[in-house]
Amino acid sequence: MSPKIRRKVASAIRLSPKTLNKKRGPKPKAVVEFPEPITHLWADRAAFHEALAFHIERHGETVWYLHKAITGPKDRLDRKTIVHWVAGTKVPRSVTSLAALARIEIRYRLPAGYFAAKLSHTGRAASGHRKLGDMTSAERRRFAWHLPDDFDRRPLRERREILDWVRRVIVSGATDFRRYQAMAIRQRYTLRFPDLAGLIPRAPIDRQEGAGEDYLTDVEIDLASTAHDAPHVLAEEVAHLVQFKTATLTEIGYRRNGIWNEQTARQKIDHLGLLFGALAASPKGPVAGRGVPLGKLTMALLICPAVWDWYVLWRERRRGFYTSWC
Repeated sequence: MSPKIRRKVASAIRLSPKTLNKKRGPKPKAVVEFPEPITHLWADRAAFHEALAFHIERHGETVWYLHKAITGPKDRLDRKTIVHWVAGTKVPRSVTSLAALARIEIRYRLPAGYFAAKLSHTGRAASGHRKLGDMTSAERRRFAWHLPDDFDRRPLRERREILDWVRRVIVSGATDFRRYQAMAIRQRYTLRFPDLAGLIPRAPIDRQEGAGEDYLTDVEIDLASTAHDAPHVLAEEVAHLVQFKTATLTEIGYRRNGIWNEQTARQKIDHLGLLFGALAASPKGPVAGRGVPLGKLTMALLICPAVWDWYVLWRERRRGFYTSWC
């Protein structure tokens, strides 16, 4: 609004221009660095979202006010993210989210790591490290398991020391997992689905330049150890499944629970190749598979609980530990 129009409006309603510049409504509540709790009596909550919601309420705050108190102009944490945390629909996984969680602990005078200890995904590495230098995406995933959550906030000298230690001890060290990799890479059993190459393009396995095969991850080892093409009937069934789960609209008369993007579809194809390859592998060979003839492999086997029971136990015996993606 121009000054001339502002003066005319003020004259018409008998208000001064200074009055028009004032915002209506109550003034925003001032941010307090360390708010005092309404009550000092509280019982610990086991679930992360319940504990977070309890302490926000115990200090007489709202999610919106808390977000304003712990973020600055350069922070990239959306306030709706905390809403999802309180509702239990999402949990902190990135280094940015974990840093915000630490600020909440400091603000409410809670022990360091109080909220982080209640997270249910403790078997996952933190994501979102931004100061790893010139690394491939596969390297970033591997290094993330061995980096502290505050890696990006540490001095350059400390970051270099940490990366050098990971390369020297983890990547190049003679660990049990390296010995497992060297053994597993020689045992070929995974099935390929070449007919799906055009439907879902496969990106090449991403590895560190100059690194050997023992630098691959567990899943990549199995994918690199491919032995046979899937039988035509099974390949057609998997192709129909992928087309159904990736189509924008389903066929008339069919319903589905969720939709796959390109990355998810490739992952599902990889896992199906591992599963059916294990079923087809000889039980007398080093893979110790189930020995199902290739011609008998079909998606219908997956409706049998005994098939899944055998496969999950087989994966656990092969690695020596259990992983949930089986």
